[in-house]
Amino acid sequence: MERQRDFTGMSGRIAGALLLLCLLLPSVGSTQSSLASQFDHFTTGFRLDGAHQLTTCESCHVDGIFTGTPTECSGCHIQASRVQASTQPATHILATENCESCHQTGSFAPVVRVDHLEVYGTCASCHDNRVARGQPLNHLPTSNQCDNCHRTTSFVPAVFDHVGIVANCVSCHDGNQAMSKPVNHIPATNVCEDCHNVVMFSPVLSVDHMQVLGTCSTCHNGVIATGQHAQHIPTTAECDTCHNTISFRP
Repeated sequence: MERQRDFTGMSGRIAGALLLLCLLLPSVGSTQSSLASQFDHFTTGFRLDGAHQLTTCESCHVDGIFTGTPTECSGCHIQASRVQASTQPATHILATENCESCHQTGSFAPVVRVDHLEVYGTCASCHDNRVARGQPLNHLPTSNQCDNCHRTTSFVPAVFDHVGIVANCVSCHDGNQAMSKPVNHIPATNVCEDCHNVVMFSPVLSVDHMQVLGTCSTCHNGVIATGQHAQHIPTTAECDTCHNTISFRP
């Protein structure tokens, strides 16, 4: 009888201890959670921002190991990492592992800005109208690489590299493949290169009058080109009756 009372008392003490432990466990857990939320992760040299703020500690500190945890994106976001983080998909463009040059910690997609210094391959390997915007339908026919004319900072304005072009200007500058003479162009032949250069169409520094059609006064009217000055003698004769195309004087 005495032994039964001792056993009953011991059982009660064990039950009480278990009850006390159950009451304490949530408190311990909440204390740990509170400590984790108050910890300034920036003091470790790695700031938690974006999606990293919602990641549990053990997602990065696997098995409770803190020392040696990678601080670069590629340290975690690769197949070989022990950290179970998302990795580059098989369809990712050819690029370095400097993820932060294009992606943000808030969300991997969409990519707002691409650092082309981190990209491998030619422009056309991405700019194919599937991965990224490519040539529009009205683009002039060309086998040149994009970066022969365009820049990574902005597609326009484009600067065409005329090196290697053996045909005359009008073979491309026909209003279809490339810009042609505007409607207010002086009457002239289509030998553009005799007045213009490949660097800049305007201003025209030298006019080859052999390519100009019409009379002198067609252009030398004081609007398109220099005309008769106010002290000019009154005359109805054409300019070339007295002047020449080399020099107005003598």
